[in-house]
Amino acid sequence: MKSDYFIRYSILRGIMGIILGFFLIIRPEGSVITLVRLLAAVLLVGGIFAFYFALQNKKSEEKKVNETAGNPDKGLQRLLFLTSFAFLTFGILLLLFPGSFTKFAMFLAGIVLLLSSLIQIVGIIQFRRTHSIGLPWYVYINPLVIFILSIVILINPFRTAVTLAVFTGILFLAYAFTEILQAVVEYRLFKKKLQ
Repeated sequence: MKSDYFIRYSILRGIMGIILGFFLIIRPEGSVITLVRLLAAVLLVGGIFAFYFALQNKKSEEKKVNETAGNPDKGLQRLLFLTSFAFLTFGILLLLFPGSFTKFAMFLAGIVLLLSSLIQIVGIIQFRRTHSIGLPWYVYINPLVIFILSIVILINPFRTAVTLAVFTGILFLAYAFTEILQAVVEYRLFKKKLQ
């Protein structure tokens, strides 16, 4: 019964969403650092696999050289070693300094948002200079909101990341409850159809 399986899977997704949502809301500071550390773990695993495959590629290239007495292509091997070095280095730095990485990432996001809002404002001003058409007032809302958001991010990047974690937690809870509600409705309709 595929329908029954999908309903159970929806309920499981909803329960996982509730757990994650409450974690993000109750401990936002810890959740931001935990997410950075999870990213570090993924990078470390990727670096270990890249290093392993680089060693495997080196062994297979040496075997080919001995069999054919040719010159091996070292490009892939070098790329894998470089990738493993970058992943391992970045993963270790993220594990050691998760708060600094969060501040830096939010600071970069603030700069990108600031530049994009300024570009939008300049675009609106240029449009008004070149066209005699009046623009509606709501055209100015988006660049101004983005400009204010970028200033807030640049002033206190870690606090902004924590606030975003709480907001994400609320979104996860909303998703989880609607997922479970949808699963219950589908289950009732499924049972009614079988009768």
